[in-house]
Amino acid sequence: MFSFYFLFYLIALVVSLIHFKKYVDTPLRFFPLLIAYTLFNEVLGFFILQFEAFSFFDEEKYNWHNVIIYNIYHLLFLSYIFWLYYKVLKKKRDKRIIQIGAFVTFLSYGISFFFQDPFHSNLYYADCIGCMATVMAIVLHFKEISGTNGGINRYNLMVWVNCGLLVFNVFFPFYILNGYLNVEFYLQYHLRQILWAVISIMYSLFIIGFIISKRSAFR
Repeated sequence: MFSFYFLFYLIALVVSLIHFKKYVDTPLRFFPLLIAYTLFNEVLGFFILQFEAFSFFDEEKYNWHNVIIYNIYHLLFLSYIFWLYYKVLKKKRDKRIIQIGAFVTFLSYGISFFFQDPFHSNLYYADCIGCMATVMAIVLHFKEISGTNGGINRYNLMVWVNCGLLVFNVFFPFYILNGYLNVEFYLQYHLRQILWAVISIMYSLFIIGFIISKRSAFR
């Protein structure tokens, strides 16, 4: 499935760069960097999983553990997401909510460091809080643009970013909690494969947004 992931991330990165001028003066100007980082992270994770030479650990039983790079990724990803919505939202009350959501999320990661080993386990409770905070930010933005002239405009790139992130962040807590706390259910219903489909949908929405969006519609 490595080629599958590589293809979606790579297409999204290329398309985002081709249409970069549409959003170069918006907070989404850093989004291609995030996609490139995601691509690099997935490639590195694959190589750690498949080749001992890329392992972070000397112990044989841990030589395939790559979870630390995903824990770091989640922190950087969420940092950008909170900054993005803080910038695009106009109301002070909504900006304050984003700040509170960010504080609670990063506090939960800090607490998780004391109870979970970030080198060998996802910080899944903190990940779920981060997902909920992201969904809250998306809802706030949808609510804001729905009350403007033109409403939720399909030519607004943020609409497609919202939709893609919403699909992922609604499913991911269900996926990660079952993966650690209900493994039998996780395996029985092939949640890993469903996650691949969800990621495919998310990046497809990003790609569509990059292609059809117009700068004049950005809000």
